[in-house]
Amino acid sequence: LTTLNDPTWIEAARVLAERCLTQASDVDSQLASAFRMVVCRAPKPEEQDLLRRMFQKQLAIYEADAEAAKQLLSVGASTRNDSLPSPRHAAMTAVCLGILNLDEALTRE
Repeated sequence: LTTLNDPTWIEAARVLAERCLTQASDVDSQLASAFRMVVCRAPKPEEQDLLRRMFQKQLAIYEADAEAAKQLLSVGASTRNDSLPSPRHAAMTAVCLGILNLDEALTRE
């Protein structure tokens, strides 16, 4: 549970999300970029679909609860790019946190 709840991991996910949101224009490219930076390979089609569905679900949650998005994005010491829409940034942060917690990302076998 540490890697899901620790402020350092949440901040890392937030910064990764920000990087992906600013470097690519469409959601699929942003998700693939995050996955590639963490896992060092492109996501398989079924993984890409799962990431997209996760993003859409999280986006709906954070669009409905702006305060939750604000709270998530305030974790950590690094400043946030305020030009990014909070719900979108929070949703991508949640997906990036999921990617960072993949067994493939946490272990090297």
